[in-house]
Amino acid sequence: MEPRLPEPLTGASPVPALIVSVFGAPSEIPAQLAEAREAGADCIEWRADLSDDWDACAEQFEGIELPVIATIRTDREGGKFPGHGHDYAAAAMRLARPPFAAIDVEVGRSAAYQVVPMAHDAGIPVIASHHDFTSTPRNDDILATLNDMAEIEADLLKIAYMPKHSDDTWRQMELTREAKGRFGLPVISISMGQEAAWTRVAAKACGSVATFGALGGGSAPGQLDTHLLRRVIDALGR
Repeated sequence: MEPRLPEPLTGASPVPALIVSVFGAPSEIPAQLAEAREAGADCIEWRADLSDDWDACAEQFEGIELPVIATIRTDREGGKFPGHGHDYAAAAMRLARPPFAAIDVEVGRSAAYQVVPMAHDAGIPVIASHHDFTSTPRNDDILATLNDMAEIEADLLKIAYMPKHSDDTWRQMELTREAKGRFGLPVISISMGQEAAWTRVAAKACGSVATFGALGGGSAPGQLDTHLLRRVIDALGR
């Protein structure tokens, strides 16, 4: 089966898709999903690394109308999954199946090179991601990372960096605007922290097909409240 990105992540809409992260114990997921739907989420991200009992959690997503991205963020990139190498690959492939519409794979791990083709064989598209919570790399390094993602045939490219000053944010967004034409793939680009929170509102103008909203406590620095973000995105899209 040919892997196909969920429609909200293709960039076809004039406004960015609103992705809302959910996580925790299986009993906590339904209430978060209900709030995300009420707030106008376009897509759900399940942070498996921040959740207990994966099988029971996965059952909570059965039959929901919103596409769900399954994400395993490692401790190296701001998450809590401690596994490496084979453990990471095995965990990712465990989630490369319905009810999940896509999986997020960290490109900095060698396991990505085996996970992407296996996920595609299962009909699941792959978001290749890279996060740096300390700095924003040089332009050449950012482009090299995006190129690595394209070379492993990821379906969507995601980068998230922490700026040390506002110039870092501006140059990252300029590169993002060029990236779709260069690589021919949709891109999600996040400049983290409070001073760069405006990029989450202006995601589409910055070349990003999606933005992330928070329910209560966010899963990354600078995330804005989902309800507020939905209202602003809709107002800007009129």
